[in-house]
Amino acid sequence: MTNVTLESPLVNIARLGKRELTVDGRNCWLDEIALQDMLNIRGNAADPRFVQAVASVCGLELPVKANTASLGAQRQLLWLGPDEWLLKVAGGEGDAIESALRASLQGQHFSVVQVGSGNTTLALEGPASADLLSRGCPLDLHSRIFKDGALAQSHIAKANVTILCLQAGQRFEVTVRRSFADYLFRWLCEAGT
Repeated sequence: MTNVTLESPLVNIARLGKRELTVDGRNCWLDEIALQDMLNIRGNAADPRFVQAVASVCGLELPVKANTASLGAQRQLLWLGPDEWLLKVAGGEGDAIESALRASLQGQHFSVVQVGSGNTTLALEGPASADLLSRGCPLDLHSRIFKDGALAQSHIAKANVTILCLQAGQRFEVTVRRSFADYLFRWLCEAGT
């Protein structure tokens, strides 16, 4: 029997705890939301059967408008394209949700792939959060533009990311590929001294 230990791509950094960073005299805190399960879901948003099946299994409405998300207490369903979404759930829930989705979508044209092991999510909170992200991201993240629930795929420095605004100007989640997680975490720490 093989003992497998799941580790975050930031295991050596994250165990040091939340980082307090400063941008232009204001603070924010950087942390990792480690070991989330994530499922990439693809299908036809114009098919009511697909929309209903996803909603019933995930407990969230399927976002069909570009750059939006459906947010629940422990789940997020992010729009990635006209026929693509990312479902983020607590670690350990992915297998059951994948099975339920496959059963509910049987007979339809769809794809459900677990991608959590290839990604991680960084959390930024505090009044300097948008300014810190803006040091490496070309998007306008000001609270009057990038409002609560806004979502965008972009880059920070050299890392491709998905940015979700939970509270305008104050709270963001940044999902990044595992291979860029260490780079991005360190880049953010350097950008916010």
